[in-house]
Amino acid sequence: MHKKIQYILLLMLLFTSLIPATAKNKNRISLNDEWQFKQSISQNWLPAQVPGAVHTDLMNNRMIKDPFYGVNEKSLQWIGEKDWEYKKTFIADEALLRASHVQLVFAGLDTYADIYVNDYLVMKCDNMFRTWTLNPLPYLKKGENTIRIYFHSIFKVDMPKYLASPFQLQAWPNNDQADIMLSLYARKAGYNYGWDWGPRLITAGIWRDVYLEYWDDIRIDGTQIITRKLEPGKAKMEAVCTVISDEDTKAAFTVKYDKKEAVRKQVALAKGMNTIRVDFEVKNPELWWTNGLGKSRLYDFDIVLDKEGRKVADCVRTGIRTLEVVREKDEQGQAMFVRLNGKDVFMKGANYIPLDNFPNRVSDSWYEYIIKSAADVNMNMLRIWGGGIYEMDIFYEMCDKYGILVWQDMMFACGMFPADEHYLNSVAEEVKDNVKRLRNHPCIALWNGNNENEISYFGWGWKDRYTPEEDRIYQSNLHKLFYEVIPEAIQAVDETRYYHPTSPVTGYNNIDYNMGDVHFWSVWKGGWLEEYTEAKNIGRFMSEYGFQSYPEMRTIRRFAGENDMCLDSEVMLSHQRARNDQTRDPNFGNNIMKMYMGKYFKVPDDFSEFVYMSQYLQAEAVKIGIEAHRRAKPYCMGTLYWQINDCWPVASWSSIDYYGRWKALQYYARDAYAEVLVSPYATGDQVKFKVISDRLQKMKGDLEITTMTLDGQTVFSKKISFDLDANGCKDVASIASSELYGGKQENEVFTNMILNEKGKTISTNIYYPVYSNKYAYPKVTPDITVERTDEGVNLRLRSSALIRGLYLFVDDDESFFERNFVTLIPGKEEVIQVKTHLSAAAFEKQLKYLSVNQVN
Repeated sequence: MHKKIQYILLLMLLFTSLIPATAKNKNRISLNDEWQFKQSISQNWLPAQVPGAVHTDLMNNRMIKDPFYGVNEKSLQWIGEKDWEYKKTFIADEALLRASHVQLVFAGLDTYADIYVNDYLVMKCDNMFRTWTLNPLPYLKKGENTIRIYFHSIFKVDMPKYLASPFQLQAWPNNDQADIMLSLYARKAGYNYGWDWGPRLITAGIWRDVYLEYWDDIRIDGTQIITRKLEPGKAKMEAVCTVISDEDTKAAFTVKYDKKEAVRKQVALAKGMNTIRVDFEVKNPELWWTNGLGKSRLYDFDIVLDKEGRKVADCVRTGIRTLEVVREKDEQGQAMFVRLNGKDVFMKGANYIPLDNFPNRVSDSWYEYIIKSAADVNMNMLRIWGGGIYEMDIFYEMCDKYGILVWQDMMFACGMFPADEHYLNSVAEEVKDNVKRLRNHPCIALWNGNNENEISYFGWGWKDRYTPEEDRIYQSNLHKLFYEVIPEAIQAVDETRYYHPTSPVTGYNNIDYNMGDVHFWSVWKGGWLEEYTEAKNIGRFMSEYGFQSYPEMRTIRRFAGENDMCLDSEVMLSHQRARNDQTRDPNFGNNIMKMYMGKYFKVPDDFSEFVYMSQYLQAEAVKIGIEAHRRAKPYCMGTLYWQINDCWPVASWSSIDYYGRWKALQYYARDAYAEVLVSPYATGDQVKFKVISDRLQKMKGDLEITTMTLDGQTVFSKKISFDLDANGCKDVASIASSELYGGKQENEVFTNMILNEKGKTISTNIYYPVYSNKYAYPKVTPDITVERTDEGVNLRLRSSALIRGLYLFVDDDESFFERNFVTLIPGKEEVIQVKTHLSAAAFEKQLKYLSVNQVN
């Protein structure tokens, strides 16, 4: 699958002083085109792209090699140590210069930037996440004008801060991959400095749009459309509109939805900033629901201010829905779950990191591909993690479209952060900019202050490194930042959503897992997979846990040569960033994988087989966690594994690799996150079969339980009919293991489950009594028939004996398997659809496979 990079440039040239009766709120001129850049000490200006980054501009000009290939990253560290300049010229005509108000807007500058207009220094910027605006009129002239931006190296700016600190702030060595951890001192994406799944590439540049806006005497500065209450046949709504006026005046305020007028009201405007609040109703609304529960209906709300026939307008696209994050105390502790449109909804999903170290390379279609991939495997929530970026608008638009709720972190992760007055003021503006930009998206479920900042300080030993006075100062600073400044900034622009101060809120300071969300990492850090299933390790919401694997061989060949195909090659270790926090051992991640693989399977000597086995192990491990969390419903009401995606090609915890290739875990997630799930588990000498439903309606079903030997002999069979309440979770059968195994030894059998509703299969699962390495798998060859279809081919697969974890692949990048890593039950046909441009004959010739049977 190829990553197509697209740049979408919005160009609106409306040079007229007369605003028509239906004009938009303000006129905009894009300044994204025709930039140049250079290293500050150079005289040679080169073409640049905006939005962009120094690294991609250097690549486009063939000045550096691909940072993602081989070990090129190491030789490119100099880029972050240098200063860089960008410039462009543009024409200002009389219409622009005559406007009452002109605003030059930089939606994102990375990070320490001096802005010059016609060689006048007009602004100094120091926050990657803020939108920077200035009035350029005093510096503009008719005709050609120049904008120049000087980017200072973060090392030059932040090293003095580090050296002047009364005590050094901490970050995890795996994350800021340098001896001196400067990442904490800049308002810049943390993952730029490296992470345990990402490279250290210190970017600079104009990473979001640049444009001019101009208007005359009145302007709508933003509108929030809020669903206040749902009642039978109607939704009670409110429009909260910020208006800037040059004078005391009156205007007619109108709200329409889908072209139908909802309310018209005369409002008084004072000179300066005004907040207009208008109630209205939507009759018979179609509600916005999450993926799996209903349609994700979106409405267009048009807001018009009419001042004596002159109109300015705003438009908000949003959904009608109510959403609460319920944090009530109960007999089990303190709940944490989402109530959407009055219904309690179990959250199923993953954590999300930026899609690229250079976000400007990510096309709108790539965003849609990733979000749709989440929806296709029954996810209904993604958590935007706090070490990346506040995502592009298109990300949230796609989540709105596909019904994926967003847990939105503020951009703080795994570290201690400053709290001086300038820093706090900058953070407040950053938060307001982004919350205001995102607040109308129905997908936004909650705002979260930080990722692991508190548990790392209080629970992971950092606190012990400081004197009592330093500890007092830092705790005060932490409270000020995450319990005062950030929530106050959010409240100023969005009063509708729950604020979660830190994730997790449990696991430290004697706060047990029964009090909120949990990051559970004992599994991966050495614990047994069975620890996922222990009640003491399950919280009210599992917001982080996971397991690592390698990407598939096609991806590895994109960054490594044939001589690099071994775990301890320099290239492979460069693309395996999970290192020991203390020793920085580069083999740490690989050794953890091998350790777990040896516990449950066998460790292959062949590199390609190890890669396959790492994915299968990851999928099996996370499946155990997901099912345990779902079986604990309604005590536990959410499970988000770490992580759905990658920012470069790497061994990581992702279920989709950098090139969009689904790993085994992504395929497994479809079944583990199914609307209705049958999940077996052992307790004592019993095997119990629990059915979990996320439906909002009752259901009836039939569960077929069949135990077979590996060669297909049936030794136990039973069919059970059951009823299940809406949002239900209950054991529908409990069978003694001796009966279930039909008199056979544990390592001779497996149990297959098929859950049917009205004759249609809606869930399947397999139960293995013992670890995989205790089985002697038959050495059988699957029978595969390839049939041409309109969209590609269908594969019909059969086997006379159990084939576990059958991974099918071809060399063609455009072929996509709808299902993969399947297990063939003896005598049962499996059909897999494949989207491909290949003929059936060509596909069959390319088709290869691996399975646990071969590797073990």
